[in-house]
Amino acid sequence: MSSLLVIYDGNKVETRNLLGRVRGLAWDWMGSSLMVVGNGGTVLKIQDRRLEVTLDTGLRKNLRSVSINPSDKRALVVGNSGTIITIEPDGSVAKLNSPVSENLRVVRWKADGSIALIAGNNGALIKYRDGELEMVNDGRANLRGISWRNGNDEALVTSNCFAEEFIPSPNLFLFDARVNTIKPVSDTHSDFIGVDWNPNENFALVVGYDVIWHNGVIGRFDDSGLSPVEFQDHHVYPTAVSWDPKGRVAAIASSTPQPHSSQGRILLWDGQTFREIYRNEDFFFSSIAWSPVGFKLAAIASTEARTFDN
Repeated sequence: MSSLLVIYDGNKVETRNLLGRVRGLAWDWMGSSLMVVGNGGTVLKIQDRRLEVTLDTGLRKNLRSVSINPSDKRALVVGNSGTIITIEPDGSVAKLNSPVSENLRVVRWKADGSIALIAGNNGALIKYRDGELEMVNDGRANLRGISWRNGNDEALVTSNCFAEEFIPSPNLFLFDARVNTIKPVSDTHSDFIGVDWNPNENFALVVGYDVIWHNGVIGRFDDSGLSPVEFQDHHVYPTAVSWDPKGRVAAIASSTPQPHSSQGRILLWDGQTFREIYRNEDFFFSSIAWSPVGFKLAAIASTEARTFDN
């Protein structure tokens, strides 16, 4: 089992092999280093694409997602069996008393660093504020992705379209931090996985795939609802999306539902056309993010990554 870190600077693509299954990444707010998390409690800090520091978390649980607070630089990391930890800038780790035992898939800080939202399996949704964890009700199926609306107290949360025993579920929710509630805003037959609000415009891109026809799906969500974005979706399964800091280019990464049925790809979308900048037959993507400074993109892929397990 191995993983791949892919870096793109606007001109060239560079890759670096990483040991084990790595799942999530986050840039620091200077765009100079990456924190990468994965199976067996793995946390790596990668500086200038070269220096790699392994942090001792004392954990053996698989970690899935990391987000770094822009104000105090503290990282929040989540993973399987309800695992939630904080990592201070000096590397010290503290485990939080999680209110759930579900596998947690994603965490995202709000841009001002005041609130973080955590989502996971079986509708698990948790708000983190001032050191306190608070459950948010009304989630149903496995929740997959989170994106905060710029300058707003709202966040989009993506979801599978079926809960246990194939019970239909909304696949996109809008979370309101002011009242701590979510409401469904889409219920198509697609598992939505990745989501990212455009930083300068009032719309978000949502990515996933149709579970009936197994076509890739990219949608544009705004105040009027969800509309499709046309692209060549044959055997392309988008799993992650990220806008560059100026909101001009979205990077979309793909995975596969099973071996030999697709490739790991990175596509750039400028609002009109798609351009592929990377493809791999053996490694499939689970996370992608633009640096908050400059024009740098990082993505994580693994030989074991699958659309249903991101």
